[in-house]
Amino acid sequence: KGSTMAFLNSILMEAGYKVGRYSSPAVFEEDEIIQINNQNIEPNSLGEIITHIKEKCDYIAKTYGFHPTPFEIETALAFEYFKRKNCDIVLVECGMGGATDATNVFHKVLCSIIANISLDHTVFLGDTIEEIARVKSGIIKANCPVVVAKQQKEICDVIREEAEKKNSHIVMAKEAQLDLGNGENIVTYRASNGKEYKANLKMLGTYQGKNVATAIEVALILEKKGYNTEKYIKNGIENAVWKGRFEIISKEPLFVIDGAHNPGAIEELVKCIDLYFTNKRITFIMGVLADKDFKKEAEMIAGRGEMIITVTPDNERALNGEILAETIRSYNSNVICAKGMDEAVKMSINSVNVNNCDLIIAFGSLSY
Repeated sequence: KGSTMAFLNSILMEAGYKVGRYSSPAVFEEDEIIQINNQNIEPNSLGEIITHIKEKCDYIAKTYGFHPTPFEIETALAFEYFKRKNCDIVLVECGMGGATDATNVFHKVLCSIIANISLDHTVFLGDTIEEIARVKSGIIKANCPVVVAKQQKEICDVIREEAEKKNSHIVMAKEAQLDLGNGENIVTYRASNGKEYKANLKMLGTYQGKNVATAIEVALILEKKGYNTEKYIKNGIENAVWKGRFEIISKEPLFVIDGAHNPGAIEELVKCIDLYFTNKRITFIMGVLADKDFKKEAEMIAGRGEMIITVTPDNERALNGEILAETIRSYNSNVICAKGMDEAVKMSINSVNVNNCDLIIAFGSLSY
C-alpha cells in the first residue's frame, strides 16, 4: 500500500497538484502519517485541530458513553487538516482491512485501490485469503472505478464479485517488468491503454513491479477524470521514494532496512535477497509484533542468515525478542536477543567482521 501511494503521490506532485497523504503506521517520526506534498503536518495546525477534535470526543464520550480510538482521532485529524489546507487531491491508506476501517467513511471516491493481499491481521480480518479479500473489498464504492494489483485468482474472484455488486468498473493491473542491467533498476509496463511506460526506479524491491503497474493504472483513471497526470507518469515514478522499504541506509557496512512484517512480505524480502544479494552472507536484525505469524516468518527466512539478532519492538503489541529467538533457534542456532536496537546494531556490525558477512538487513514490523 505504502509504495503504491508513494508512486501516485510523486506522479501527482510532478503534475503540480497539492497532494494530501494519510498513511500508517509512523516509522521515523510520529507526525509523518499526515503529509501534504511530502511535508509533515505543521505543529501549529496539529495543536489547533486536536483541540477542535477533543471537544467532539468529549461530546461523544458524554453523550454515547464511549471515546473514539486513537486511530479514529488521527483519521479525523488528517481529514480536517487536508480540508483546511485545500488539497487538490488526497491519498488515504486503510489502517486495517477496509470495510469497517475508520478511513472508510466516504460515499464516493475518485478511485479505490486494492494492493497486494496476503494473510495478515487474521484475528480481525478472517482466517482465509478469501475472507480477507472480501473485507478489503469493502472500500469499493458504487459506480466508482477500482484498480487491483496483480493477485492470485481466488482474491481476484472475490474482488470482481464485490465490484459487480456495486457496478464499479474494475481494472486488473498486470505486473511491470524489472531489468537490473548496467547497475540500473529499469521498470517497463504496457498499460491498459496500450502504451508502454519505462522508468529508472530509485525504489528497490522485486514487488515494485506490481506497485508501479497499479499506480500507472490509477494515474490513467485520474486522467480520464480530468486530472493532468498521464504525461507525468515517468518522472513521478522515477522520483518516488518510500523510506524504510528495502532501503539502503549505509554502504560501509552495507545496511538495509525493510518493513517485512508478515509471511507475504517475508516471501517478497527473500525474493529481493535472491535478486539483489545473490549468494551474499547476511546478518539479520528482526523484531515483530505478537499478532503476526512469527513462527511462519522464522521458518521462511531464518536459514538465510549467518547470524540473527532479535529485538523487542517498542510497542504494546510487541513480541518479546527472547521468544522470537527461541522460535528461530529451531532453524538457525546462531541467534541472540539484544537488549535494545542500539545494542542490536552494534552486534550486527561486529557480526560483519566475526562471521565474515557481506551485509546487514534489519526487518520486521513497522513500529514508531
